[in-house]
Amino acid sequence: MRVAGVLRGGGESRRFGAPKLEALLDGERLLDRACRHFLDAGLDPVVFAGRGRPKDRRVLVVPGGDAMIDTLRRGLRAIPDVPFAFAPADMPFLVPDLVRALKDAFLAARHAYLVPAHGGRRGHPAFARFREPFFEHGDAEGAREIWRLAGTELHHHPVATADVLFDVDTPEDLAAAGSEASRRARLVERGTLAG
Repeated sequence: MRVAGVLRGGGESRRFGAPKLEALLDGERLLDRACRHFLDAGLDPVVFAGRGRPKDRRVLVVPGGDAMIDTLRRGLRAIPDVPFAFAPADMPFLVPDLVRALKDAFLAARHAYLVPAHGGRRGHPAFARFREPFFEHGDAEGAREIWRLAGTELHHHPVATADVLFDVDTPEDLAAAGSEASRRARLVERGTLAG
């Protein structure tokens, strides 16, 4: 079954101090890395909603909104009516094998939604079968509101890696990106994971 991908790039990068999606990791911009991972995982089409332009011309670009839910909605309007995955574009370790495994679990589970979980925390990419709930709800709390309303239709899929939680908000986050252990340590330092 076809699954689309939406990458969100909203926000002003205030904590980073510069446009963070332009920052380089192993010689590649965070934006290009996120797009490459979604494309290599077989998501089709892949849409980037936000500021900037990916290098890969296969990625459809739409402007971002003022809030993350608005940015997601803009991306959703650009895809066909198929199941989809979405994630912030500042999560550089949502590698193709991980995204592909989550996609397969989502399609096999037959729930309306699947969210990876690690250490009791929800991560990304999240998967959904229907767009309408994201237009009807989420103005106050974003996707958390949809998850709360989903009840048993939300499947929390446990994963071994904390990379489903790791995003780059600050230069310190980028500096910690060198190994999975340092990324986990950074998540503990930030209070995202228990020590």
